[in-house]
Amino acid sequence: MKIVLYEIDHKILHLLTENARLSYAEIGRMISLSQSATKERVQNLTDTGIIKRFTVDIDYNQLGYGLKVIIHLKFKNDEFRIFIDKIRLFPEIISCKRITGEYCLIAECVLKDSAHLENLIDKLIKYGIPSTSVQLSEIKTNHFFKRE
Repeated sequence: MKIVLYEIDHKILHLLTENARLSYAEIGRMISLSQSATKERVQNLTDTGIIKRFTVDIDYNQLGYGLKVIIHLKFKNDEFRIFIDKIRLFPEIISCKRITGEYCLIAECVLKDSAHLENLIDKLIKYGIPSTSVQLSEIKTNHFFKRE
């Protein structure tokens, strides 16, 4: 079922993707809506599953994890299922997605340094063939709901 959003809902989603800690009153002031109407709209967005969760954006660099890498993983046959069952053993992997193409999975990882990366690669080789790219900077973040 396709859910149709009103422009006001797009504005709310944009504000929440920028800062999920905004109060209903703050959001309401920004979009000229009462606090109770804003709360009702956010609740509706949550109830329909459009908003799945409220989360935080962690600055891993502040925690000593200054190296961000993207690792593509290639597996033979169904060996990726074994890796998926063991993924909890890799706290460095902050996001992992199954993809199409030459590789089966793509993992976003945060690491302390190149020695940490080397250690992670050594562990991943037991499951499949990793191909690693170091992230130099982040160009774009989520602006899907920003309407200009």
